[in-house]
Amino acid sequence: MSDGGDRPNDDLAPSSPGNIQSLNEQLNKATLKSSSRLLILILLAMHKRSTASELRALTGLARGSLENHLEKLESAGYVKTTKVKSFSGWRQTVEITQKGLDECRELLRTIRALNV
Repeated sequence: MSDGGDRPNDDLAPSSPGNIQSLNEQLNKATLKSSSRLLILILLAMHKRSTASELRALTGLARGSLENHLEKLESAGYVKTTKVKSFSGWRQTVEITQKGLDECRELLRTIRALNV
């Protein structure tokens, strides 16, 4: 019997409880409890480095909200922020650290293992 998707219902095996538990543990880390911080981390994993204004445009976050999330990610060691002077004023650059990249990859591996 099909549910209208590409896969028959018989093929929808439940994910292992270990995968769900692992995902729950990862998402229960204080730094990763915010969908905005997860999005920032994923964006930086994809692009390695970005400016704060680019992140605001991609996430829709206000300046203060983005600053708050970046502070938490930096405190956890997931990102490094740098402010540099440019012709138009100060520019904040955000770069993912190896720790942040490893955490993001592990989270994505865990999600893939759910076989959703």
